[in-house]
Amino acid sequence: MVPAYREIRCSKCGRTYSIDNVPPNDGCGGRIDLTLDTEVLKERVRRTNLEGKTGIRKYVEFLPFREGANVVTLGEGDTPLLQSNRLAETLGLHGLYLKNETLNPTGSFKDRPISVGVNRALMDGGHTVASASSGNAAASMAAYAARVGMKAVVLVPEDIPSGKLTHLQSLGASVFRVRIAEPGIDPTTILLWKTNELEGWTPVPSFGPFNCFQFEGTKTLGYEIAEQLEWDVPDWILFPTGSGGLMAGTMKGLQEFYELGFIDRLPRPVVVQPEGCAPIVRAFRQSSDEITPWGKPDTKCGGLADPLPWDGDAALHYLHQAGGTAVTVSDEFVAKWVLQLARLEGIFAEPSGAAGLAGLERLVEEGVIDRQDRIVVPITGSGFKDLEFARGLLPDAPVINPVLDELISQL
Repeated sequence: MVPAYREIRCSKCGRTYSIDNVPPNDGCGGRIDLTLDTEVLKERVRRTNLEGKTGIRKYVEFLPFREGANVVTLGEGDTPLLQSNRLAETLGLHGLYLKNETLNPTGSFKDRPISVGVNRALMDGGHTVASASSGNAAASMAAYAARVGMKAVVLVPEDIPSGKLTHLQSLGASVFRVRIAEPGIDPTTILLWKTNELEGWTPVPSFGPFNCFQFEGTKTLGYEIAEQLEWDVPDWILFPTGSGGLMAGTMKGLQEFYELGFIDRLPRPVVVQPEGCAPIVRAFRQSSDEITPWGKPDTKCGGLADPLPWDGDAALHYLHQAGGTAVTVSDEFVAKWVLQLARLEGIFAEPSGAAGLAGLERLVEEGVIDRQDRIVVPITGSGFKDLEFARGLLPDAPVINPVLDELISQL
């Protein structure tokens, strides 16, 4: 059964669509917003309908799939929500939960949105999916394209790290390193936008204005948090933020569950951005609805280095609606929490994935978040995505002889 939509409208040009004729984007540069008709869905769906089902396919009545279409999966979703003990004790917290998104198929939360985007492209008869990214979103798109048998084209910066290039090519993607033509302008997104002209091609980056379907997939993170906490949502959720899609999509899912009566309130969201690239935080602090480009990012949190946050407008909307806040963190502070998370909870995260914890410590110390509050922090990406960063934080391992006393003396 397809979802019931109250309205499908472009946020920029105002054009409206039905679920059958809505394109990934309509070329104007705005995100097409799909608004569920929750009054109709109340008659169809109860919380009990979700019991005993797994993966994001159990949310088919909330996602933009076609009637009767087969949804292809790699096992995305159903990631654990772990109550923190040792890390919580370090911060003096009583109700800290870690949503471990590193256990998605390609190691990051991006599998949620990208799986929906690629599936919809397949349902619409496309043969090629394209992305502008060198990180998690591109790897996810390449993996799902391989799974469904579509061609994947990835546009990456000319100086892409060799490890990420190897990953993408191993998944079968056709990868093109794109030279900078104009300082301060991302050449990969410029070229990606032009692929809209190609028949059978669908852009599937993690940017709402390029693909409205993938934006809907992130809602499943909010759905799962509500279910795993038995419908008693936390006081706060702290989101590592680049383009704004993670926070906005998650909060959209929670807003839908609120309208359906599944939960009785919304958690307060927090946007956490690195000091070296924080356009959404700057706009929030200036009480501005306009997000101006940041310029050249200066951060080691590569997954958060989005100088022009494509979904920043939606993130600001939910910050205001739910009484959230925004905070910046230094790379040094993030590095601390990469190691703390690994050593106290056994979760190995990339710097972008651990940034939410850095924001949490700052807000607890400032008294914004009370130590008695219930808090969820998504750990968004695996440390295996950026081994060089972790390697730079660690000493060399000592070389010893096979002598017990020597081992003991080195401990």
